[in-house]
Amino acid sequence: MHRYFNTVFIRLSAVVALPLLLLVLLSSPLHAATQNSGFANAASAWQQQPLVQTRLLSEFATITPGHIYTLAIEVETDPEWHTLWLNSDAGFTVQWQGPEGSYFDDVQWPTVQRFNSPASYGFTGHHYLLTDFSIPSDYADTLLATSEFAITATLTANIQLQLCHNTAATECVNNNAQHSVTLNIAPRSSEQSARPALEQHRRHFLAARQQLPELAPWQARFDIQGEQLTLLIESAAAVSLVQAASTTSAPYAYMGAPGLITNNAAQTIEYIDDIVVIRQPLQSQAAGFTPKHLPESFPVQLALANSSTNAKQHSLEFLAVAVQPEPASSGADYQTELSLLVVFVFAFLGGLILNLMPCVFPVLSLKAMALTNSGSSHKQRSESLWYTAGVVLSFLLIAGTLIALRAAGQALGWGFQLQSPWLIGALVFLFVAIGLNLTGAFQIGTRLMGVGQNSNLLNPEGGAQSSFATGVLAVLIASPCTAPFMGVALGYAITQPPALALLIFAVLGLGLAAPFLLFGFVPGFAKILPKPGLWMETFKQWMAVPMYITTVWLLWVFGRQTGIDSLTLLLLAVVLFATALWWWGKQQLQATRSRVQGSIVLVFLALAGLSFFQALSMQTTANTQPSLATTDNQWSQAKLDSLRQQQPVFVNMTADWCITCLANERVALHTDATQALFAEYNIAQLKGDWTMQDPDITEYLAKFGRNGVPLYVLYFPGQEPQVLPQILTNSTIRDYVEAGLNK
Repeated sequence: MHRYFNTVFIRLSAVVALPLLLLVLLSSPLHAATQNSGFANAASAWQQQPLVQTRLLSEFATITPGHIYTLAIEVETDPEWHTLWLNSDAGFTVQWQGPEGSYFDDVQWPTVQRFNSPASYGFTGHHYLLTDFSIPSDYADTLLATSEFAITATLTANIQLQLCHNTAATECVNNNAQHSVTLNIAPRSSEQSARPALEQHRRHFLAARQQLPELAPWQARFDIQGEQLTLLIESAAAVSLVQAASTTSAPYAYMGAPGLITNNAAQTIEYIDDIVVIRQPLQSQAAGFTPKHLPESFPVQLALANSSTNAKQHSLEFLAVAVQPEPASSGADYQTELSLLVVFVFAFLGGLILNLMPCVFPVLSLKAMALTNSGSSHKQRSESLWYTAGVVLSFLLIAGTLIALRAAGQALGWGFQLQSPWLIGALVFLFVAIGLNLTGAFQIGTRLMGVGQNSNLLNPEGGAQSSFATGVLAVLIASPCTAPFMGVALGYAITQPPALALLIFAVLGLGLAAPFLLFGFVPGFAKILPKPGLWMETFKQWMAVPMYITTVWLLWVFGRQTGIDSLTLLLLAVVLFATALWWWGKQQLQATRSRVQGSIVLVFLALAGLSFFQALSMQTTANTQPSLATTDNQWSQAKLDSLRQQQPVFVNMTADWCITCLANERVALHTDATQALFAEYNIAQLKGDWTMQDPDITEYLAKFGRNGVPLYVLYFPGQEPQVLPQILTNSTIRDYVEAGLNK
């Protein structure tokens, strides 16, 4: 009996204890890890929906906490339908669930396709969406150490996707799906750790990775400019790929920016130096966006082959980051004011130093003579103000023309007017006329040629016109030169809004006119001027010599631009023009003049004009040939890119009409000392000729914040380029070379 009761008690205890044990297990972490899972299953079942079927796959059936693994959403669409990329507000989205603290990375998108109707980007047919994940490193540590049971983790993907018909613009449907996989958990100390899933699953992941675009380590930034999004890719490799792809098909950039751009809109892709520029119109609702409304970043896929849905394409993916505006604060405002102040100081100093440039001296000698002749302080102030007005207004006129032409797409820089043989020839006639006027061959009264400052111009009206014309002429001749500090100010000004740019050019003009303003308004400076006398007539005639020397320089520039035949005809025109002025001067000395004598002047002027126009019409293609550089050392961006990877390179950007450039070449660059220095360290020399308009050289100058010549740049392999001063000496060049060698 006692044994019977023991048996009954044991059975009753088992009946009661078993449910209690199950209750404890159901509430334990072990059950939380294994519920709804049973055994590990690295693939979910296919879920069939209208037009699409999906499932979830894991690359590994057994994983280790704290390690990173990959999941794949496998998608199969109807051939006439496609899923949407993330650039659509209703595109493909996934919400992941897993053990608390799990990490799920962004979706790795396959190569995007373009569908013209509706205007959308997406994927069709059989494709995969990969995602990297990991579960917390401390997941179920105690259970893994003590339990004899298999520990698993369940991962769930809640998928929302929209499908659109490939050709019907209005046919789109929404679909939702939920998939789960259950994976075995291996202890972190286990040598076995992760265990592959079934072999057929591994083949899926191989196919999925083959669908991915190539990742490109490019720096890319984007911003809104006007009604379009502008994307900048700063990479020489990107430029090379786009340039090569453009020869066979049009590259195309897929931008994953939902609600921001107009899909399939006309897209422009350009490249400048080492930067690719891509522009695409904004959606209408995004037209009012400001930088603070922009996404921080978005992925971009650059397709470098045919972008049709059926053609295989080479795509590269990278991340575009928004250009962040500087925070508005008093400190930032102060920095802005400080930088503008520095630019204004540089502009003023550049204009002031421009007075010392050899291209300006011939005209300034006329102004100095005028101030000496003026006598009274009132006339000196008037002469100075009118001269300043001529200088500043001329700077504004040339700058305004330059800004307008650049806005219209012309690649022009400072001094662009002297790239025109027409203007060079006109200046030749002007300086010949000034020289003949100064020597007394003829008198022209109060006309523009009165810059000769003869005695008839000492009245207030004549002095004003004369001083203003001298200021205009000074700027016209000085503009091809750039002085120290001036290049920085010009490069900054040309990138600013027109109002600010014109203000900087006005300050530059004030710097050029500053010495004569001091002579006119500061008595101490005026006292150093010599008193007028008979000697002034001889001095005036001597001032014709710089005019004739300037004429020789202009003739040389004209010949380099147009060829020897055109130069010969221009010289003939100059002789005929000088003859007309000489004969006119003889008639001025006579009490009476006959119509026949006046007609002779007109005939010679007509012949001079005819010869001049014939010279321009006969100009050769010399401007397309290297004039300052041989074929071996002629600059090109491709040649520079090739050489700078192998050896040091010295780049000299110059022009025939740039007196500062020619002076530097004479006293520093073409000397035995500098050439021996370059030979000693195997420094290649490249020379860019900007005598005539050259958009490539203009772009190169802009890369260094310059808008004119001279520009000297020294390259060493693996180093940033070094910009040398605009006034060179042998020692300056040696210092920069030795500094580059010691880095």
